[in-house]
Amino acid sequence: MNDREEIHKRYWIVWNPEKTRLIRWLNLVPDTEYLIPQILIVDADQSNWNKDQNGVGCVDFLSRELLDSFLDSEQQPAEIIEKCLEMDAGYVYNETPEIRTETDIENLEWASGGFHDACIIKEEMQENGTLYLRFEGTWGCEIEVWFWGDLEYDTSSRDPERYDPYWFGSTVILHDGFVYFVDETDMTVERISRDHCYFKARHMKYRIIPD
Repeated sequence: MNDREEIHKRYWIVWNPEKTRLIRWLNLVPDTEYLIPQILIVDADQSNWNKDQNGVGCVDFLSRELLDSFLDSEQQPAEIIEKCLEMDAGYVYNETPEIRTETDIENLEWASGGFHDACIIKEEMQENGTLYLRFEGTWGCEIEVWFWGDLEYDTSSRDPERYDPYWFGSTVILHDGFVYFVDETDMTVERISRDHCYFKARHMKYRIIPD
C-alpha cells in the first residue's frame, strides 16, 4: 500500500447526524486522487485521550478494541452512548473565537492546516477600524479573520498582480500584548519584515466556513 492509499484509509470516530450511534468517518473524501478533508478539527484538546506511539487514540473511557467490537453492530452499548452524550452536552462551540492563548493558536492551526495553500480573496477595512480578511484555498474550508487595536499590516508581498498570492504556511505569535500573524512557518517577531505578508494587532478572531 502506498502513502496516498494509506492516507485515504485514515478515519475518525464521530456521531451519526442524529447522534444516536458512533460511526467511522474517513478523514478524506474516498475514491479520488485529491486530498479533500471531510472533517475539520476545531478543538485540538486531547488531554483526556490515550494514544499509542503513532498518535492514534481516543478518549480515555474507550479503546480501539472496544470501538471495533461494537461499531458495526446494530445495537451499540447504551452506557457508551450515554457517556458520549454527556461529554457532547458539555461542549459549547464558539463560532468566532479570539486568539488569546497558545491553545487558541493550536486550535486555529488544526482547523486551518496552517493556512497551507491559502490565499486572501478579500481585504476590507471596516468603518470601526477593524481589518477583515477572507481566505480561500485552505483544505476543507474558507476562513474569515478580523484584526483590530493598534493595527499594523503589510500584504504587498502577496499582491496577485506581482507575486504568488498563495501561502505555504503560517505562524501566529502572542507577544507583548499583540498578536502577530505571518505567512511563513516557524517565525519569530524579530524576523518579521516587509518581505512577509504580516498582521499585528491587539486582537485577532476568526471563523471557519466548511466547504
